[in-house]
Amino acid sequence: MRKLTYEFVKERFEKENYILLNTEYINSRSKLKYICPNGHKHGITWKDFKSGRRCYYCGLEKGGKKRRLNFDFVKESFENEGYIVLTKRYKNCEKKLDYICPKGHTHSISWHNWKNGWRCPFCHYEKLSILFTGNYHPNWKGGISCEPYCDVWLDKDFKQSIKDRDGNRCLNPDCFGNIHRLSVHHIDYNKKNCDPSNLITLCTSCNSRANKDREWHTDWYKAIIEKRMIRRN
Repeated sequence: MRKLTYEFVKERFEKENYILLNTEYINSRSKLKYICPNGHKHGITWKDFKSGRRCYYCGLEKGGKKRRLNFDFVKESFENEGYIVLTKRYKNCEKKLDYICPKGHTHSISWHNWKNGWRCPFCHYEKLSILFTGNYHPNWKGGISCEPYCDVWLDKDFKQSIKDRDGNRCLNPDCFGNIHRLSVHHIDYNKKNCDPSNLITLCTSCNSRANKDREWHTDWYKAIIEKRMIRRN
């Protein structure tokens, strides 16, 4: 199958009054950032766009007018499980609500994730720490690799922001290209160092390969990120 050109994709967006912000087309699964006719800025894959999907926020607004939840209902759902809602009003199912969990952790969650069973990530992390501590952990190596990740690592939006920064693709020039699932790799292998300059997007295959020759991989990926930072500036 012939690969689509950037010009063709751009023309299809502009035909529906969308402004395409990307300057290149990678593949049908890569996010294309846009500004919709109503001024919303978001991203969509070409696969979803050609299937008829359009602006995410316009869809929320349209759906919200039909079935807007009452804030009291949302608040009651949280309080039934011992959560204290700090946000004063409900906007939509994707807007995050600040809360204090029964154990005193302060965080935020969208109604969409809450109704699908997501709860306090700190409590979840503590539970996993108890269940998979020491020699009970499948990767136990006598305590060498038991250091926890930094707190921000629990935030999916943070990790997604790193992937967005890197164009949602593996940045290893020598990537085999046979795996499309992405992960965020700590360049210096310090799980507590979550500074964006120490993080790089890799496919799961390249991330696994980085477990060998760590010193070489550290220098390799550090040089790639530094070069990209210089270009941005």
